[in-house]
Amino acid sequence: MPVRAAALAALASDCPLGEVMRWSIPRRDRALFAFRAQVFGDTVDGVTNCPRCAAPLELQLSLSDVRPDDDAATSPEWRTLRLASTRVRWRRPTTEDLVAVSGLRDTAGARAALIARCIRTDDAMVRDNAAALLPAEPTDVHLNLRCPSCDHAWQTPFDIATYAWRELDEWAQRTLHQIHVLARAYGWTEDDILRLSARRRQTYVEMNQ
Repeated sequence: MPVRAAALAALASDCPLGEVMRWSIPRRDRALFAFRAQVFGDTVDGVTNCPRCAAPLELQLSLSDVRPDDDAATSPEWRTLRLASTRVRWRRPTTEDLVAVSGLRDTAGARAALIARCIRTDDAMVRDNAAALLPAEPTDVHLNLRCPSCDHAWQTPFDIATYAWRELDEWAQRTLHQIHVLARAYGWTEDDILRLSARRRQTYVEMNQ
């Protein structure tokens, strides 16, 4: 999934994939927020279930309300942090980092490997605790939800990379289905069909069902 997200961000930003792989995760995700808003609009509709009573909850949100502000601190360059008398050099993780640790099966091992790539210090104890003291990723988005059935309140993460990829894949599958149906029904070429608006294509498809 990290490479998929980087590939989508590369497409959205018209940058080489190798370059995007070295972007910090916050910078990559900001590109995905912008891509999704440009292609499908600013509004996101979704359904989730209450973790207490399992009741379905429909939600609608605006990307402009949850998209993190632009921040110069999204650079993957090394920075220096002082913890007591110890100097710690750190940088934000990149997609390359996530790919490098993705083959590790246990969460603790992957976390330790990621910390080793992004935090440098001679003090092992400081290194193990430094991750908790570093600034949180500015693109970590959590939605505050409340169940209308049992009034339970909770937070759920919103991963723009997963959401945008799934939505784009569903759009591609839907468009291919429309092309298949209309080409068989009317003998139109793929170019003819794609010149139609999405609404007109779907109307013709419904007429042939």
